[in-house]
Amino acid sequence: MGPDRRFSFGINLDDPWRYAGAQEPKSIIFPHLLSLSLRERGGFERTEEATIALHHQPIPQDEADRASLALADSLKSIGADFVRCWFPWRFFEPVPLPLGTLGSTLDAGYEKWPMDGLVKALKAQGISVLPVLACGYSRFLPAGLSPDAGPDEYLKRAQLHARLLVRHYRGDISTWQIENEPDWWAMHEAGGWRSGASWLEGSGFRDALLRTLNDAVHLEDPRASTMVNLEADEGRLDVAEYAKFCDVLGLDFYPNYKSSEPVDASVVRRARDFARVAEKPVMIAETGYPSGPSALGYSKEKQADYVCQALKEAHSLDGVIGIGIWRYLDTSWTSFPPQENHFGLIDEKAGPKDAWYAYGRVLKEIRG
Repeated sequence: MGPDRRFSFGINLDDPWRYAGAQEPKSIIFPHLLSLSLRERGGFERTEEATIALHHQPIPQDEADRASLALADSLKSIGADFVRCWFPWRFFEPVPLPLGTLGSTLDAGYEKWPMDGLVKALKAQGISVLPVLACGYSRFLPAGLSPDAGPDEYLKRAQLHARLLVRHYRGDISTWQIENEPDWWAMHEAGGWRSGASWLEGSGFRDALLRTLNDAVHLEDPRASTMVNLEADEGRLDVAEYAKFCDVLGLDFYPNYKSSEPVDASVVRRARDFARVAEKPVMIAETGYPSGPSALGYSKEKQADYVCQALKEAHSLDGVIGIGIWRYLDTSWTSFPPQENHFGLIDEKAGPKDAWYAYGRVLKEIRG
């Protein structure tokens, strides 16, 4: 991530299927009794084609390649250093591999590598990729796989999956996030993102999984770094408990998730204190402000204000090595609560928001 800079600026993706040629998951509509697929094709695809043509590049016929190339061009234009994104387990392993084939799969690798195009396009523009590895969200897991069916088997499969990905991308990817917000698993389960009692248990399974994934990354690539990210907004956070399983501590801040005002990014200053306690570098993995719904007091102007504040605050902090703004694009994939659907710097239908341009301006100011 930004190897020539002390500090790296990034943007998060939440729609990896667009860049992998995979099917978009069904939207989650409260109260989780109704699931719909609302994808509308056309407008944004034409914008992507125009972005590619602007740089006098041939437009790929493949939708995923076109989206990856346009993404790389767009992020390069505003100066982003890295992309943090999901590498859903299901993309590589749609159904769990037969137990008897696990050993041979480690040598042979997966049959398909659907994220290759994205990695290649970003790398060509000098943009690094920070993937989230083996996240246990239900929509990301191989069909039918759950730790409740057998924690030991789940750990074995997670280790294999991690080793396969790190081995394949060694030399192209230098930092891997392992799992996602392990301090927030119970909330994920309550919200329908995860499924199963294993995510509600104490530290035993959690520590075993983080240790397994951390060791797998370093086994396959001793030069790679690992990151564990934590939801850091509320209450006390025992960062030392999680710092044992990573090289970089990631922190997620959403101070306006429940209330639109005041617009104040000063909460990210806590990252400096966490870095001292953990005695490890800190990455602000996620932070952002939604541009809507307006009925709740959110607006595009407030979003741009928050993005400016967060970028400047994070860059000023000792021990903090980067920040990832959540997120690149609003899509038709719908979640709950409603503000979840408005964090994008770009609206899939309406185009770039004020915050997109603000992001680029702040980076120019900081870099001179």
